[in-house]
Amino acid sequence: MSSMESNREAYVSFIMSKNRAGSNRATSYIRALDLVDSILKRKASGQLDAPSIWEITSLQHLQQLYLLVLEHQRLGEEGIFEGEKPISYWRDRFCSAALKSYKQFLVADRYEQKMWQTYHDTSINPNELSSHLADTDVDDLEILIEDKDLDLAGREGRDAIREVKTRIGQGFFRKMILMQYNTQCCITGLNVPEVLRASHITSWADDPDNRVNPANGLCLSATYDAAFDKHLISFDDDYRMILSSLLKDYYTNTAFKEYFLSREGKKIARPLKFQPDLKFLDKHRTRMIM
Repeated sequence: MSSMESNREAYVSFIMSKNRAGSNRATSYIRALDLVDSILKRKASGQLDAPSIWEITSLQHLQQLYLLVLEHQRLGEEGIFEGEKPISYWRDRFCSAALKSYKQFLVADRYEQKMWQTYHDTSINPNELSSHLADTDVDDLEILIEDKDLDLAGREGRDAIREVKTRIGQGFFRKMILMQYNTQCCITGLNVPEVLRASHITSWADDPDNRVNPANGLCLSATYDAAFDKHLISFDDDYRMILSSLLKDYYTNTAFKEYFLSREGKKIARPLKFQPDLKFLDKHRTRMIM
């Protein structure tokens, strides 16, 4: 796969993950970037200064193209968008919005790459990996802050920085946990990514220090993730499933027998690295009604 195809594919995954149900924004942004790429190649190749917009990784270069596109959207039919269709893409400023989104993708992607480098760094004590991941800095962070007038050193600025790092950290945690479990539910082996969840053993809200700790995650399909989150199921020190007594009213249900009762006492599949921390599981079990 070429760098152009790789960057485009990565951006597609990024923007699709941010898309809200029923919205066409993601597909519109992808199409807008392809349109800008085509127009710049034909009408402003000197400004593009690259084989494709998808191969540009310089944020400064992208900022220059962003300002260029903003100006030509203002010029309308008198600029590079003359005769270009669909008209709505440049008239309604989808093209500049898509370029802004692509800049944000590059910043987030570089942050993720730094976290992956930390994850794979064998010189780091595994017990300290979580803090190293959490301490990873975001380069060009201001690009991800929507309020450009915000003082990043002030309280609101620090809150905004924390929100950005949280959002990217959640995405990284999901990718890390799915990778550790070979993109399979550790209970059933189901390997459909769309229904898999990176479940925190101790919750994101209750345990900030272990939000991106690989030993604080399980790959569970949606049904088991919901049950685990509600403390209806958990796992013992041998990683065997245990059921809460709150489920006793369902013991005669055929589906319950298949999904839960038949798996009681059975061990989950283990990850490639960083086994689920038994202290976290013990904490999770304390909230179960046995």
